[in-house]
Amino acid sequence: MSLPPSSPSPSPSSSPAPADEAGVRAELSATAAKLVPILAGQAQESEQLRRVSDDTARALREGGMFRLGTPRVFGGFGAGVRTSMEVTAELARGDASAAWIAMIYTGGGLVASLMDERARQEVWGQDPDVAVAASLTPSGSAVAAEDGALVISGRWGWASGIDHAGWVALAIAPGAPDQPPVIALVPVAEVTVEDTWHVAGMAGTGSNTVVADGVRVPAHRTLNMGAVLAGTYATRYEGEPRNAVAVASMLALTVVAPMLGMARAALDLALDTAARKPMSLTVYERLADSPSVQLAVADAASLVDTARLHAFRAADDLDRAAAEARQLTVGERARVRMDTAVAAIRTREAVDRLVSVCGASAFALANPLQRIWRDLGTASRHGVVNPDLGREIYGRSLLGIADQPTFII
Repeated sequence: MSLPPSSPSPSPSSSPAPADEAGVRAELSATAAKLVPILAGQAQESEQLRRVSDDTARALREGGMFRLGTPRVFGGFGAGVRTSMEVTAELARGDASAAWIAMIYTGGGLVASLMDERARQEVWGQDPDVAVAASLTPSGSAVAAEDGALVISGRWGWASGIDHAGWVALAIAPGAPDQPPVIALVPVAEVTVEDTWHVAGMAGTGSNTVVADGVRVPAHRTLNMGAVLAGTYATRYEGEPRNAVAVASMLALTVVAPMLGMARAALDLALDTAARKPMSLTVYERLADSPSVQLAVADAASLVDTARLHAFRAADDLDRAAAEARQLTVGERARVRMDTAVAAIRTREAVDRLVSVCGASAFALANPLQRIWRDLGTASRHGVVNPDLGREIYGRSLLGIADQPTFII
């Protein structure tokens, strides 16, 4: 399906202007809002394809959404955490899967931007819109070559957006218990992709499996994952404060941004439905006339607000520390994980209430609310937003317990 002539993909300028973060955020948010109806029109096709449609990918690319994480020196936006989250939340009002891959590419861009300058030139030197996918759960294996290169083999699952990416960042499992994982940046053309993404929700993300068989990765396209998480590369490039962000916290927190947009879209759909749909087997000619519905939508809207307040508080904490080139304390990062968990669970609770308000008709395949319900139910169970784990991390920190159950803090 081609995009209709009346709905061209909006295109921002080729480089961020104005240069200040607030200006970049306003520009990108406005562009994302214009993309919403285009993405919504393609959402069903993307779900059926089990990857975002080519038209959706083109709209995102032409709208600058693949450049969120590209360094400004290469013509990208070098977006901060709050900016990238507000923009991907807006995109999710149209299609959660499209927003998800934009979020993934932004994180992949951050990882790639920490690489040696030769790697950065290879990635963005010719194309600032090239997308960098990622699978950062350590897997596979690597053998060191004499020149310092790594020869990697293995399988990496859940590589969202791999179909439209030019590069993929892969976390290589350590060869010994005392060694940290390594992140290897690989051209997608040098790996194969197995079609393994058969799911009930977030189907359009195309989160398939990447397979490498003896792929050679030069040393300048590798990073010590432990050093990345410790902020060792934070000041590698002058004028790129975004690189000082707490990477583990950012990668977890930004996952909830599409959920914020999904919940907002569900609220809008429910309000529209309530204004025109009668309540079955009652005297109410509109759902909106029922006190129970009035209370339910108030509760749902408040839950959405709660999710946004927690998510954006954490985003501002990350951006502020990055601007100051300051590493967050464990306690601060633990609270970010708690904010992440709260945002995920509150959006899910909100959508559950809204589906109940709209009734069984919400599950008609023609009704986008059922897709939002399935997408949010899937996305909000991602490992990095596990609410019980978030509570455990935060509780341990508050109680002064040093040991934590995960390195993603």
